[in-house]
Amino acid sequence: MSHKEENQHGHKHQHGKNHGHKGEHSHGEKHPNSENNMAGGKPPLPFDYKPQIEEIIEEKVLGFEKLKQDLPNLLQEKKPFTISAFAKMYGVSDLEVCYALPKEICTITKGSHFEMVWKELATWEKATVIIEYKGSAFEISTKIDEGTNAHGYYNIMGESALGGHIKADNIYSIAFSTMPFMTLESCSVLFFDKSGGLIFSVYAGRQNRQIIESVKTSFYKMKDGFALEKSLDRKSLVVYSSLTGNTKKVAEAVKSVIPNCDICSIDNLPENIDEYYFLAIGYWVDRGLPDAKSKKFINSIKNMNIGLFGTLGAYPDSPHAKGCIRDSENMLKISGKNNNVLGSFLCLGKIDEKLIDYMGKFMGDSHPMTPERKERLLEAQTHPDNNDLEMAKNVFAGFVNRLGL
Repeated sequence: MSHKEENQHGHKHQHGKNHGHKGEHSHGEKHPNSENNMAGGKPPLPFDYKPQIEEIIEEKVLGFEKLKQDLPNLLQEKKPFTISAFAKMYGVSDLEVCYALPKEICTITKGSHFEMVWKELATWEKATVIIEYKGSAFEISTKIDEGTNAHGYYNIMGESALGGHIKADNIYSIAFSTMPFMTLESCSVLFFDKSGGLIFSVYAGRQNRQIIESVKTSFYKMKDGFALEKSLDRKSLVVYSSLTGNTKKVAEAVKSVIPNCDICSIDNLPENIDEYYFLAIGYWVDRGLPDAKSKKFINSIKNMNIGLFGTLGAYPDSPHAKGCIRDSENMLKISGKNNNVLGSFLCLGKIDEKLIDYMGKFMGDSHPMTPERKERLLEAQTHPDNNDLEMAKNVFAGFVNRLGL
């Protein structure tokens, strides 16, 4: 098993050969010496087995569970901690920090309540709006005006110092937090996008360093009211690519632990992916990357919460597997895509017997069938097994917890 939430607590750099093992069938490019192989009676190699030294560098991510463990002590420290500061420290989304907070400190509701919440904020005698951007924080302390919907925006145009146009459709979650600031009492309303990024926050106004009593009453009216909301009605989708059935088996296990979840193959995608809050994407490893169909799909995803899983012919803790995880997740982290990648799970998967026979007969020079390699390929034929499926369930149950599904 290899996934960020549990296993990236400071691994050392590792080196290894990228052998290009595949979790399902093997197709692809010819080896540079394929003509010579044909001349010697050997068919061309199905993919390039030239040994390549690759440095696998894993990020040091403390993770969601460590955040939950540390929060009680952190909240007692007299330091200017914010939601975004915790997110950066622990490698999680801003919204995941809210889910890590004790329920009595933070209540989370749907972004569709935005207009109702904003109208209540407009009753406050004073508020401080904070917008954090690339390390800077902009603060506006004023009385908030109500707005109106027009041209796809919620437009604020009143007498106060705060004006502008809010793309309310991009607000997917709203949190009501009493997380203390430098041990001082604090009440804030935070607005998040679909991937859990903090768009802006509104803090209860103060007089003489104390929260205005009428503002505090209004804040707790909203916080306690939305705490009674039974469900956020968020749908999830498991998408898998599978040729021999390996990845489909893992996909079905993953679906079993995700509430309100649909499942489909990569060849039968729903028309509107954007209606889903969480995507679990399963692939088989082809030359160190997701198979071609999965790679195309992964490259198309934006503004989404995502967990990846896959099957391959190499051990899931090998440099080859770790390189696949790194490169697959990096496809989703390209600047501008705004995805929240929760982590990955890989396990062994049986390899086509014809490929194993091919390897043994024709690839001894470039990729010898050592006892260790033969043992691994034979072991892969029994996977994914029940233990693999239980581990996959545990990983994705953790993702469900992090997203409050």
